[in-house]
Amino acid sequence: MTVRFGIIGLGQISSRFAKVLQTVEDVELSSVASRDLDRTKKFANRFESQKSAATYEAVITDPEVDVVYIGLTHNFHYEYAKKCLEAHKPVLCEKPLVTTQKQAIELVNLAKKNNTLLMEAMWTRCMPAYIKAQEWVKYGRIGQVKLITANFSYRAPYDPHHRLFNKDTEGGSLYDVGIYPIDFAIGIVGGYPLSVTGSAHFAPNGVDESAAFSMKFEGGELANLACGFNVRAMEEAYIYGTQGRIVLENCFGPQTCILSDENGKTIEKFMKPVADGFEHQIRHCADLVRTGKIESDLIPWEDTIASTAIFDALNQQWGIC
Repeated sequence: MTVRFGIIGLGQISSRFAKVLQTVEDVELSSVASRDLDRTKKFANRFESQKSAATYEAVITDPEVDVVYIGLTHNFHYEYAKKCLEAHKPVLCEKPLVTTQKQAIELVNLAKKNNTLLMEAMWTRCMPAYIKAQEWVKYGRIGQVKLITANFSYRAPYDPHHRLFNKDTEGGSLYDVGIYPIDFAIGIVGGYPLSVTGSAHFAPNGVDESAAFSMKFEGGELANLACGFNVRAMEEAYIYGTQGRIVLENCFGPQTCILSDENGKTIEKFMKPVADGFEHQIRHCADLVRTGKIESDLIPWEDTIASTAIFDALNQQWGIC
């Protein structure tokens, strides 16, 4: 079965998605839409979409679209994910799915009610190296996990009108890049934090430009995480256990992971290079559509809900909710 994708929102992330889609077997681009029809037609021509839709709703209700990829800015995720689910249309929504726990729970409940696929596009979870690290942890290769360190920061010039800093588009480093170390830690521990505390540096318009935060889990695991737009810091992600450690080259798209003992001696190394990690995400989503599943086993709903609960907690601490 060839899975037919529709795309709504045709910015940079959607261009990347459409480009990678062309390299994956048994999938195709069926319909695309933006707020500008001329732009839509150019995008459709560039990425060989069968249709250029005049509206987002036209993509969502198209019977020749099997799943909709939402590449819109954060402020539109909830609205259009809900529209998809109400139309019984499977949806792959760019991260973060939404920015509050209330919205996340509502969408999950709607997905259950309408028996419709809802998947957050956390492509890291689909990377073979990340899955291998999860397996090593699960089978006790490093003993009990005690500490995780990870960050994702890069430099971006301050522009209150750009989506990264724009309040109207729900910009900020926590939503845009903080989701990666948060989700990384949750997926490795296999549980949800009991507490989270953090500090943020704010841009002139009050949007968080960078943040550092810590989480404590039920089993005593701790995570020290950071994100931001003011410095390039994409160091290796570490998972420390009582009998060893696992190192991945980053927390957002790792292609390599290394298992070592307590003294740093390498025990095993896993590597699976890929041109673009979106490839694994697209295959996984397409497989879910083919099998009629409504929830990803790699990116479970409860993990998405847990991430949004962390957003809520930090925003409350920072007085921006």
